[in-house]
Amino acid sequence: MSTSSPRTRSRLGLCALTATHGANDFYTGAVAALLPFFVLHAEYSYAAIAGITLAATALSSVAQPMFGYLSDRYGMRWMSLAGLLAAGVGIALSGMVADSYAAVWIVVAVSGIGVAAYHPAATMEARELGGGTSGSMSLFSVGGNVGVALAPSAVILVVGTFGLSGSGFLIIPAVVLGLVYALVSWRHLFSRTAPAERTTATTRASVPDDWRAFAWLTAVLATWSVAYVGTSTFISLYSIQRFDVTTGFASIALSVFPAAGAVGTLAGGWLADRFGRLRVVRTGYLLAAISTIAIVLAPSPAVVIVATAVLGTSLFLPFAAQITLSHSYLPNRIGMASGVTLGLTLSLGGLVSPLLGSIADQTSVQSVFMIVAVLLVAGFALSFVLKERWSVSAMRSEPESQSIELESAND
Repeated sequence: MSTSSPRTRSRLGLCALTATHGANDFYTGAVAALLPFFVLHAEYSYAAIAGITLAATALSSVAQPMFGYLSDRYGMRWMSLAGLLAAGVGIALSGMVADSYAAVWIVVAVSGIGVAAYHPAATMEARELGGGTSGSMSLFSVGGNVGVALAPSAVILVVGTFGLSGSGFLIIPAVVLGLVYALVSWRHLFSRTAPAERTTATTRASVPDDWRAFAWLTAVLATWSVAYVGTSTFISLYSIQRFDVTTGFASIALSVFPAAGAVGTLAGGWLADRFGRLRVVRTGYLLAAISTIAIVLAPSPAVVIVATAVLGTSLFLPFAAQITLSHSYLPNRIGMASGVTLGLTLSLGGLVSPLLGSIADQTSVQSVFMIVAVLLVAGFALSFVLKERWSVSAMRSEPESQSIELESAND
């Protein structure tokens, strides 16, 4: 096969897009990784650092549906690149202005809006390039997991070497990987619409949007969001408060969480395509609830790390399945579905984070994980309301995706 064939370009484009997803979500992970340094060096309270998490998500919760609408209406591919750069700039400035809590809040909010702008356009393109299967979507999604996993080590390296004022170096992933993506995708980066997302009137009529099912999925995702944000925000602080470990040791759990999530995302996509999306969703929530209880009852920091790894894997098992379910429920509004699934639900967790921080201040960080466990049990129960549904585009793309995989195996 020629290296210039459409399938080769699709694979290259998906790889480049996955790399930008890693860079984009790197800045989500960087927020959580910076929090202990704001506590230790700027003497922020738990409620204050939860407020920083809120800053990363508050405005994005309002902007996310708008970005999804714009992606559906205009196919603004360039929005993913613009969002990535905004996310990088905000985090790069955060350490430089650490003396002013208000300034930190503002620049982290800018970063959050950038993350929100990235997801709808990028997910639509990933769906087009990968054929819409859970497996291809899990590959794109795992890029985000890898980015979040790398953030703690990068933050410790930069802040440990240069102090909070050296946070400017954290813009490097956005610039480098954004440039790579632009070079690979420059021919269609500023095109108005994605051909794979254009649907005929017949298709729209035969597969209407199911808003009720989507609302139930959003409710399930809300519990996922609080669990994810709560764990990302407080897992390091939990180890420090309960076991009096160093910041470096505490960051191990913060790195293990998204790294295990990458494994869970890939495994979940593969399992969903073979055994059904709903089975994977329910299994993931059940195992996540059990592992969170293990964190609460852990007798040592080593057990916390192991339980966090299990939590990361199980929490991300349903990730790709939830994305493709949202596309199936809203086949005519892929951008909106992606925006809610990947962005608004994460923002909901951020909105709750100040309450979790206040509870941690008044009781202990351990209480946060008790709440997370209860919410995951609720998510498991709500998942039984969900129903399977395949859109026409998804059913058409499945054979195409399989043929690409077979051809790749024969190359």
